[in-house]
Amino acid sequence: MYRLVASDMDETFLAHDHSIPQANIDAIRRMRELGALFVPASGRSYSSVLESFSSAPADLLDGTCVISYNGGTINRVGDARPLESHSLPFETVRGLFERGKAFDVGVHVYQSDGVVWAAKLPEDDRRYLDGHMAYREFDGASIDFLRDTPLAKILFVRHDLAFLHRMAESVGAVPGTSATFSSGRYLEYLPEGVDKGHGLRALARILGVDMTETIAVGDSLNDLPMIEAAGMSVAVSNATDGIGGLADYAARSSCDDGVLAEVVERFMEPQAR
Repeated sequence: MYRLVASDMDETFLAHDHSIPQANIDAIRRMRELGALFVPASGRSYSSVLESFSSAPADLLDGTCVISYNGGTINRVGDARPLESHSLPFETVRGLFERGKAFDVGVHVYQSDGVVWAAKLPEDDRRYLDGHMAYREFDGASIDFLRDTPLAKILFVRHDLAFLHRMAESVGAVPGTSATFSSGRYLEYLPEGVDKGHGLRALARILGVDMTETIAVGDSLNDLPMIEAAGMSVAVSNATDGIGGLADYAARSSCDDGVLAEVVERFMEPQAR
């Protein structure tokens, strides 16, 4: 029996307009009846993920956990103290920030507590973030004001993945970090060894769930480690970066349809009969 279903948020669980399809709400309730836990897994912070559920039924996330910062942090819903958390040294983030100045990109710097600082944002990223994720703008000259603040990650913004791949190649390997791509517009640097696969394995261990009893749902390259780690993996029909061909199952449903309904129907209901 599947006991844990971890789903990426943006362009997977959430529709393109950042709303939650009713089919996903109904599917989460059915998962609970079947004895399975739904777990959001996002590159965003824990608080930002919860904000995405602000218009959903108040009990929808009762008893579950959130994997945030691409596997860097795990929280029980309702408890801001993480069960597990990873951060980057300030000098590592500062070095990446300074290297990023050589490229025509925007930047987000994420505090471990969920505050996001942004500079030089392209207009399309402003529209993407509007009503979706809160951030504070700064002038982009220096991040020395964050020297004594725990930092979770840094990412660079440009709606051109080919450009970002070339940027990553130019920057090269950065000791103590790992790089990934997401949402068709972000190049992210995380603590070494941190990814959504790590987050899923860590949470499964905490909950006493075997990895064969897990399902992962995603749409982008930052979801690939989770897709590879789970007992069953599903890609939404709007998946990018070839993820549809790497998951165990390519769904007919898009993020706008509510893909979790298809997950329940295809993989969970048959086990309940």
